[in-house]
Amino acid sequence: MASLFASGLLAAPLIAAGTASAAPPETDLVLAVHQEETGVQTTRLTCDPAAGDHRAAQLACGEIEAADGDFTQLPGTEPQVCTFDYRPVTAIAFGSWRGEPVRYVQEFPNRCVMEQETGAVFSF
Repeated sequence: MASLFASGLLAAPLIAAGTASAAPPETDLVLAVHQEETGVQTTRLTCDPAAGDHRAAQLACGEIEAADGDFTQLPGTEPQVCTFDYRPVTAIAFGSWRGEPVRYVQEFPNRCVMEQETGAVFSF
């Protein structure tokens, strides 16, 4: 299911880019969070300048910048106490970061752990 969903997300920015009259920004990302209980939540994030539908676009762009576009190296948040509840959540990012393709899919045991490890990027 995740691969079907992810391939659909990958096509979305490409379709939108083809219909835009101005050149797309170098950083254009579709971010998604999938959890069984809540379904799929998505947002669009552009950087340089920070914009899109992400509620904390400036902060998210700064965290991706700090990781040099490597989503596996996001700085995350200050350590917090997360429960041991197993409610898997998948974080997904597709698009481009400063002209380089991005494809990130990572499952976390619960939303708390995801937010602790990915910071503001997937908190939307």
